[in-house]
Amino acid sequence: MANKRKRPAAMREEERQAQRAAARAERRTRRAAEQAAQNVPQKAEAPKAPRKAGVPHKKKINKFRVAVVCTAAVLVALVALGVASAAGVRTPISSIAADGEPEFFSTVKPQASAAPAENTASAAPTPSSAFDGALFIGDSMTTCLKNYVTDGAGSTTALSDAEFMTRSDYSWDEAQDELNGGEGGLWLDDDTALTVTEAIDRFSATKLYIQLGKEDLTYNDVSDVTSTAQAVISALQTKYPNLEITVQAVTPMLEWIDYQGLSSGTIAQYNEAMQTYCTGKKNLKFLNIAAFCTEGYLPAEYCADPEGLCIHLNDEGCAIWADYLLGNKTPEPSSTPTPTPDSNGDSTDNTDSTDSADTTDIAGDTYTDDSGDYTDNTGDYTDDTGDYTDDTGDYTEE
Repeated sequence: MANKRKRPAAMREEERQAQRAAARAERRTRRAAEQAAQNVPQKAEAPKAPRKAGVPHKKKINKFRVAVVCTAAVLVALVALGVASAAGVRTPISSIAADGEPEFFSTVKPQASAAPAENTASAAPTPSSAFDGALFIGDSMTTCLKNYVTDGAGSTTALSDAEFMTRSDYSWDEAQDELNGGEGGLWLDDDTALTVTEAIDRFSATKLYIQLGKEDLTYNDVSDVTSTAQAVISALQTKYPNLEITVQAVTPMLEWIDYQGLSSGTIAQYNEAMQTYCTGKKNLKFLNIAAFCTEGYLPAEYCADPEGLCIHLNDEGCAIWADYLLGNKTPEPSSTPTPTPDSNGDSTDNTDSTDSADTTDIAGDTYTDDSGDYTDNTGDYTDDTGDYTDDTGDYTEE
């Protein structure tokens, strides 16, 4: 059999291109005939020359279709804008445009409604807690509040958002020493002790609640204690001008306990002086949490240590304290107690008889004597944990 001569590939491709061009021309002719039958004028198109082999076909943009799509997009945007304006919702046009389409009127502001309705589609943002960024610093009295907030009913309140740094015998005097370069006395853990400024920095505190004075008043005059406290506060305000500082009052003691100068009377004098100092100053407030002690001394039902120092608050007392902080109670001025002297000038409590020199309770313990010492019938002062002072004036803890 004779071999057939093969045609070059380029010639075969040209033939296929010519066939395709002829088919396209035939389809255009057929469409033109159909449109002519329907009385629709049709612009005659000259048949296109077949493309050369290897040259990509450029698709012609259908301008009429693009115009229709763009017009439709504009109409949809305008309709949506009208609906949003009627509902009082300011919706940017850019959020209406379909994906992949130009955002034609993204700079056009919708007209404000005469009486815009409240937008309930999204919930209002939840305000942050009033105690976010709050730091409480204090002695054993503030430790009672810390325990109430950490382990008691206070854990369900906004107070649980605050931080607490306390130590049972922390004082204004020690805080002043720290500001002058002394070592930290607030223990963060077993290995880390912080100064008052280091605690503020560590917790990025924006609000400081500070309650001190119990330890200072035990051995110092009221005027000396208030002077030290004011110096500490002034230094903190200088270092942290935007820090909101709230000085909290010291609550009084049981009626009429006097321990080496610490009594309900000296506490009341200190609170009054501090309130006067804080009034009218920027970013400085005084919270009189002692206001619920309307008789000027601590009611027994709120005392956590009736056998001890007789000044710490139990959970019921801390609940009142928390109410003041949370704004559920408004403090009123509290009265200053006047101790009732006996024939020797000694203070008495409301349960005891007196001897020739001292005031004693029915158990035979001495509360106050002429020198202002607090002793029991063994010669020592102790609370239920065995702490505080002995008859030599030393302060001890277990």
